[in-house]
Amino acid sequence: MMNKTVKTIKISVFIFLSIMIFIIYAGVLTACESDTANSQTSSENETQKSTIFSTRLLVGSDLSFPPFEYIDDGKTIGFDIDIASEIASRLRKELEIVPIIWDSTYDISEDIKIDMIISAITGNEDKEEIADFSDPYYIIEYMMVTLSEAEIILREDLKDKKIGMLTNKSEDLSDQYLKDFTIETYSDVILMIEGLKNKDIDGVLISIPLGKNIIEENNGLFNIIEIVESEREYNIVFLEGSPLKDEVNVILEEMQQDGTYQEIYDKWFALTR
Repeated sequence: MMNKTVKTIKISVFIFLSIMIFIIYAGVLTACESDTANSQTSSENETQKSTIFSTRLLVGSDLSFPPFEYIDDGKTIGFDIDIASEIASRLRKELEIVPIIWDSTYDISEDIKIDMIISAITGNEDKEEIADFSDPYYIIEYMMVTLSEAEIILREDLKDKKIGMLTNKSEDLSDQYLKDFTIETYSDVILMIEGLKNKDIDGVLISIPLGKNIIEENNGLFNIIEIVESEREYNIVFLEGSPLKDEVNVILEEMQQDGTYQEIYDKWFALTR
């Protein structure tokens, strides 16, 4: 009788333990499935606006700012476009330009799927909570231009003289550099050049991208006294936390080192006189 009771107890314990093991296993399995589902959802959210794991590099650009990015004869071209093309090539991806309208909010719309934006944009430290910025890939350069007939050779010859600049562009150059001149502002580049031709001003400070064609189309009329780097830099914009930022920074440095950047720069900004 005793043996039968012990045997019954052992069977009951065995059944109880089996049930407990099954419950624990089911709980673990459910938790794993939940984690997997959460991971998949998170992954889907991560790729909603970015395609960093695809074979394409989706680059947003506002195609209304020559010579950096614009459409000519149906083709998307420009300095920024060539930079983006080289980056895509070194990432072994196919470049796809996504036309956007840049409004300086640095907030990338949920409706736009892109990996990065290159569009003559200046990075903003105040926006680093919503976007990341590459190292500078372009620093705006200004030309000090005078009439050739003025026979001005050095910047010092223009001390205390009237120098034209476009409105709001004087902030691109340091106060230390501008302190020796009397700055006359113009709302329009054509009016500023006419002011120089009419000798209302003695020289102009104009960015190379804006002044290049003017100098070349008026061969011999103007003299470039010097070229000076401004305090305005352009950066590539990424989704906040994008792993592409570090990769692109490495590529930009490589382009500088191997001469590719200079080739692209010369194509768009080198002066032919």
